[in-house]
Amino acid sequence: MVMIPRIPLLSALFTAARRRHDNRIPLHMIDEPPHRVRLASGLFRNWRRAVGWPLLAVFFITPWLSWQGKPAVFFDLNAQQFHIGGWLLWSEDLLLLSGLLIGSAFALFFVAMYAGRLWCGFSCPQTVWTFMFIWLEEKIEGSRQMRRKLDQGKGTRQQKVRRALKFVAWGLLSLATAITIIAYFYPLAQWWSDVIQGDISSVAMFWLILISTLTFLNAGWLRESVCTHMCPYSRFQSVMFDNQTRTVRYDSARGEPRGKHNPDNTNSGGDCIDCGLCVQVCPTNIDIRDGLQIACIDCGACIDACDKVMLQTGRATGLITYQPEQQLSPLQRWRLWGYGALALSAFAVILVTTLQQPPLSASLERDRLALYQLTPDDTLINRYTLKLHNRSQDAMQLTVYDQQQILLHTTLSAGQRAAHSLDIERTTDTPSQALELRIEDQRSGYQQELPARFTNPRVRTTSLAANN
Repeated sequence: MVMIPRIPLLSALFTAARRRHDNRIPLHMIDEPPHRVRLASGLFRNWRRAVGWPLLAVFFITPWLSWQGKPAVFFDLNAQQFHIGGWLLWSEDLLLLSGLLIGSAFALFFVAMYAGRLWCGFSCPQTVWTFMFIWLEEKIEGSRQMRRKLDQGKGTRQQKVRRALKFVAWGLLSLATAITIIAYFYPLAQWWSDVIQGDISSVAMFWLILISTLTFLNAGWLRESVCTHMCPYSRFQSVMFDNQTRTVRYDSARGEPRGKHNPDNTNSGGDCIDCGLCVQVCPTNIDIRDGLQIACIDCGACIDACDKVMLQTGRATGLITYQPEQQLSPLQRWRLWGYGALALSAFAVILVTTLQQPPLSASLERDRLALYQLTPDDTLINRYTLKLHNRSQDAMQLTVYDQQQILLHTTLSAGQRAAHSLDIERTTDTPSQALELRIEDQRSGYQQELPARFTNPRVRTTSLAANN
């Protein structure tokens, strides 16, 4: 029998691997019940309502508004038109979107540096819809304790029926949200007519089902997971923070060590009585007493709950506050105001550019097949292609002039695009020169100058031969 020598290094590696395998701690799935949020009344909840309800009203009411017989806000993807009140934007105007995104980014930097995740806690659709779903859940199923008992299988039959009704309410709210979003691209009047006739498109049904499902899942089931694992804003918000940024903070010097409350306030511990309400009301299920965390959305729900407890126990409010670590005067925060100035500048440029958009878009292209043409009348013609686009919401009766000569007379309906062939005629001894064509709308009196160039190589060739 041949003995194979053992290699010490490999033997040591195999032995260490087996030891690690044998000493591993087994992992077991923990059947943890879902986080049930307890709604707390207070100042910050009132602020959330003051911000959220107007935004919801604008979102749900806007598709019902009309402007001159058309939807006030309508994104017509088929015609590549975007109606926003009296403005009519086109696909080529999407370049303005880059400026809008730049301005929005600087505005986001300004808000994040001044007030932390103020957008997340008060205006983000995920937060607004989540709190609506939580409100429906509490009104239908009952208190947080009742909901947790139902999660543990200890609920009564009536509570199970209430949970089913809650899902129905969630589904109706999700459906209303999906219909409203689609109404910005599919007018409600046309939508309702197609529904009655049973002629709704498969594309609309696809988006209806998709948006309803995502709304139901995000606001009803995922909730805090969207903020903690899916939202990119929470990942780079710390870059915007400094020690002057207002955020939700726990005063550990005052609150620690935690302990139960004595009615005579004779205990030597901190003001925190470890009631856990700050965790119960948190939509992202974090404990703010552990310090500033990436999942905190600065909604202030923990402040409302803690202040209420402090008042009940006869102690001063402000154990959890919404304030900066270090307070400086506004003049010392030059980077903050720099972000604000850049945001306002970007928005101002976009507004001015949008207001100055001409109602008619015209371009002139030279015929590539022939540089010029000679006519039997011994004249020379330059041929061009005139492309017109009526960007307004009214019809135009256009006349194109070459000095006092009429080259073209045409009518363009609202939003119509057209291409016409133009012949600019001159005598053979006319040198090459720049021209100005004038386009005039006979209805509104609008005029636009269009630069062109007349080319006559024959005159240039004769001049060069004479010089030689």
